[in-house]
Amino acid sequence: MKPDCCPEPLAGPVVGERTLVYTHTSLGPLAIGAWPHRMSLHHQERHVTLTALNDILAGLYLAVDYQGRLRWLGKARRNGGVAQRLREHLAHPERDRVFAHVYVFEANPDSLPAALACAEGMAADLLELRGHLGARTWPTATGWNQLVATAA
Repeated sequence: MKPDCCPEPLAGPVVGERTLVYTHTSLGPLAIGAWPHRMSLHHQERHVTLTALNDILAGLYLAVDYQGRLRWLGKARRNGGVAQRLREHLAHPERDRVFAHVYVFEANPDSLPAALACAEGMAADLLELRGHLGARTWPTATGWNQLVATAA
């Protein structure tokens, strides 16, 4: 019998300045836009946040819980961008319950998908997330120097 709901994503470290710097660094020259700040995913404020993110077509994001702990590191590069990817996450009740805020690191929307995936992998490595958030996996950071660092 299939369970009605999936388990919540495991909690990672508290997101602080180090986490933000490492995530930004992983984008290298793909990074554009302002320094990320915490945006609310609370139900009453979610629409404002997602509307503001509609124009960010590519980037990395960190979803955090009510205690400021990392619950998800992800990437988006698609029509609808980061806002659409977050809407997909929030359609899962177990994520909707724990995703309280998001930090978004905007990337050049013309970035190659492989480069953005590699940047996500680099962020996972810099944050030492592999093996610490349960079954969550991230792309490899192999080739970061060729795909990301030289993308300018």
